[in-house]
Amino acid sequence: MRLLVTGATGFIGRTLVLRALRDERVAEVIAPVRSEDKLRAQLQREGAGSAPKLTIVEAEAPHWDFRHVGPVDRVVHCAGVLFGRSRDEYFRVNVDGTLRLLASLSGHPDAVVLSSQSAGGPTPEGHHAKKLDHPDRPISWYGESKLHMERAVREAGHGRVRFLRAPMVLGPGDQATLPLFRMVRGKLWTKPGRELKHFSWISSGDLADAIDVWFERGGALDVAHVTSPGTITDADLMLTAGKVSGRRGKLVSIPQILLKPVAFASKFIPAIGKSVPSLTADRAREIWPNRWVIDPDPFHEATGWRGRATLEDTLARTLAWFQCEGLV
Repeated sequence: MRLLVTGATGFIGRTLVLRALRDERVAEVIAPVRSEDKLRAQLQREGAGSAPKLTIVEAEAPHWDFRHVGPVDRVVHCAGVLFGRSRDEYFRVNVDGTLRLLASLSGHPDAVVLSSQSAGGPTPEGHHAKKLDHPDRPISWYGESKLHMERAVREAGHGRVRFLRAPMVLGPGDQATLPLFRMVRGKLWTKPGRELKHFSWISSGDLADAIDVWFERGGALDVAHVTSPGTITDADLMLTAGKVSGRRGKLVSIPQILLKPVAFASKFIPAIGKSVPSLTADRAREIWPNRWVIDPDPFHEATGWRGRATLEDTLARTLAWFQCEGLV
């Protein structure tokens, strides 16, 4: 089997590439990246420096063109803009780039495209979890771009394409949690809002398993939520990060309104954007709702798969990765 994975130097894409390199069913892993040196250095640090079945193609979103690659059997499209600075940037990469990528493939491959729960928006008021048949109401440019991408790909008729609306993804290599581990080294641990915020989540390992299972026995399901077990809160995240770090601190709630000027300033002050990349003016809109819980039951019923990871184990492995990288 020939597998093409985009976003291989990113958190999720690298996880998938490492797994595919160990998978006997995969004869060749094709990884389009901007920098071959960066990917090889990352794989070297992960103990996969010698990868004879890896083919690296220099390419950059949204200017994908894989006509020279030849037929592929499966595609996992992870690349995209997570924390953009304009609506145009999100749409140019997440929508136009995805359409261009799928149009340039040959071999009629099965494809899984990483969308996001942001495409559907937060859990509707009065519901425990957002279901796939609830109306889609994204509240950020990022979410709008993912929803528009799903619709545009369907309209274009690009063969067998599945859209995976993943929640918060945690695991080794996740740079978004680095500020969390740095914060719990102090004595005061701050969270936005006085009320607890509830989230679905998935470990990178569970996500990779779910994608593999979907290829094998996904049936007619073409859009799905997948999660690791249980619902977590923002307090759970901080307290568990502190626990695996061997740290103790005081959890302090701050008014959410105080984050708005910081998010706005991140657009103009590079140091803020670099220290907290997820706090853009756009993505900050997703901080205000208190519930981002999704319903994974349709995926469970279609595939028989359920996530197995625990939050504590996932954060412990994430911390170990940061320590190996010298980041904490």
